[in-house]
Amino acid sequence: MTIPENPKTDRNRMAAALARLPQNGIDRNNYISAFLMGALPAVGGSVISVLLYTFFVWAIISLFLGRFSFRMTRSDRVLAWTFTIFVVVIIFTALIGEEPSRAPLSFVWLLAFLSPWAIISRLRASPSVDYLQPYITGAATGAVAACLVALVQLSLFDVRPEAAAGNPAVFGMMSLMLMGLGGLKIGSSSRIAMLFGAVAIGAGFGAVLLSLTRGAMVACIPAVIFLVTFAPQSVRSLARHPATLLAFVAAAVTLYLVQDMMVLRWERTLQEVNLVLQGKLTSSAGERLRLWYAAQDAISQSPIWGYGLQNRMGALTPTLILDGNLVRGFTHAHNGFLTFALDGGVLALSAVIAVLLVPVYIAWNAPRDTNYRLRLFAALIVTSSYALCGMTQIMFKHDIMDSFFVFFSMLIAASIPDKSEKATASS
Repeated sequence: MTIPENPKTDRNRMAAALARLPQNGIDRNNYISAFLMGALPAVGGSVISVLLYTFFVWAIISLFLGRFSFRMTRSDRVLAWTFTIFVVVIIFTALIGEEPSRAPLSFVWLLAFLSPWAIISRLRASPSVDYLQPYITGAATGAVAACLVALVQLSLFDVRPEAAAGNPAVFGMMSLMLMGLGGLKIGSSSRIAMLFGAVAIGAGFGAVLLSLTRGAMVACIPAVIFLVTFAPQSVRSLARHPATLLAFVAAAVTLYLVQDMMVLRWERTLQEVNLVLQGKLTSSAGERLRLWYAAQDAISQSPIWGYGLQNRMGALTPTLILDGNLVRGFTHAHNGFLTFALDGGVLALSAVIAVLLVPVYIAWNAPRDTNYRLRLFAALIVTSSYALCGMTQIMFKHDIMDSFFVFFSMLIAASIPDKSEKATASS
């Protein structure tokens, strides 16, 4: 029985939301899946990859058993075909490159990009579920959890936070995504939900800051601009709320607890900049510049087909050894766009750009329903954050980064109303 919603109190709103948890098995599982995939990327790490592949396999089995029918809208197919073409391009350019026998070992990660063909139908089997709401609620929850974990790891153990991500940079980037998505709750009509969104923004930004990932810190700027643009009235209201002062106090206390590590990171950044200005490419920033110069040189020699993902780093060696510095064992060029251009030239570069843009494309062209702006701004935040972080960090071919983006894109597609269903219902 559903508790009637009382608009006068936020307590009744929350009780009504809990009571509306779907009773149907598939609906309930899809709802919970959306929440977990929003909550776990930063603190759960590869758990989201395990969940994604579990969803994928179970969706295929369910389709064969007839538990739900294969159903994809035009926008669903646009997404699935874009991902599939990306997979085909990566495989094709790898097989025509040198040592193609080594390539198949590097293809497993691409399976995630084929999952929309099965999982979207599973999501479409629950047309009554508003996937965006549990997802951004999960993201807000995950942002708060990420900040707490980061504070504990940095202040008590004196290590860069990474939670279960296994990499501080990936943890920082996932925290950035959760900050942006969870922050969208500031546009809610409920004051409690609005405040939760504000907390998610503060906590997510805190987790990014504590991760000491400089690229993710810079990417916070456009994410915040998108959030302000999404709900300007809410931002003004929150700025005048007494809780804002409490948030500033909490931020000051947090910075005090981790000031030593923050100061050390800042000093190292200044040292790296000075070394780069002196032409010494031996620091973290300098190593990135070495990789970028070498990548540009290698790409200019094979701009169309690239070298195949199994040969990406080998293609950089002839240029890297010229300066006499140590050639480190990097697995990517610390720039997602250059990395894919190495893998497959213009073909792979075009394919990865299409993958990044397709969530925005389908969200932009979706019907103007009640979730239109929420869906569009979510897509803008994730796509821009991946692109900006990808300038200095890994972007794809990392299980957490792949699983997060793929599931998010599927959720965007599945949240777009199916016009054929409405037509059937009205006839």
